[in-house]
Amino acid sequence: FRSILAAGGYVAAPSANTSGRPSPTTAGHVAEDLGEAIDMIIDGGQVNIGLESTIVDFTEDIPVVLRPGYISLEMLRETLGDVRMDKGLIKPDSKVHPKAPGMKYRHYAPKADLTLVEGETEAVVETINRLAGEKLAEGRKVGIICTDETKDRYPAGMLESIGARAHQETVAHNLYAVLRDFDDRGAEYIFSEGFSEDNLGRAIMNRLNKAAGYHILKV
Repeated sequence: FRSILAAGGYVAAPSANTSGRPSPTTAGHVAEDLGEAIDMIIDGGQVNIGLESTIVDFTEDIPVVLRPGYISLEMLRETLGDVRMDKGLIKPDSKVHPKAPGMKYRHYAPKADLTLVEGETEAVVETINRLAGEKLAEGRKVGIICTDETKDRYPAGMLESIGARAHQETVAHNLYAVLRDFDDRGAEYIFSEGFSEDNLGRAIMNRLNKAAGYHILKV
């Protein structure tokens, strides 16, 4: 609060990270991105939710979600009634001009080439193991983003469980930390399981789609 007063005016406070990179969820991530460009970091511990806030546009007759977050579409409709998703979110190749940062281009991205694999669990696990095996045979460093329910089904590659499907909050909480961890481990290729797009899952998939540059494999 004193810092705001000292600024002598309004303060705009975006995410404390380099544009395009996975968002920071610890003070260490902020230091990694911004380094000596800032004088002080106040460490409040790891963030609780793990995803950026929901952005809603109220300039039209019907409120429009520009960026899904912890406050889901279902939660907004309980309070506001009719709410819709922005067309640029529904169709990533839409010609609609984005109204919020990071709506359409590759964003929240790790250094590795990330592929998102969607479909029934059996097909997803089989496909990821096959693709990972091909890259490992080439001598590449491969990361796999799985869940607590499937973590025992991947015999090779650098494995990271992102959380439990039964508890979407754990997936949101761990998402960016997992992407940054793969950067630290030198992953060249990452294959990730997809998630159902309901409630918080919509925000999770929004971030994963952008991190993968919409490189999605449906199986």
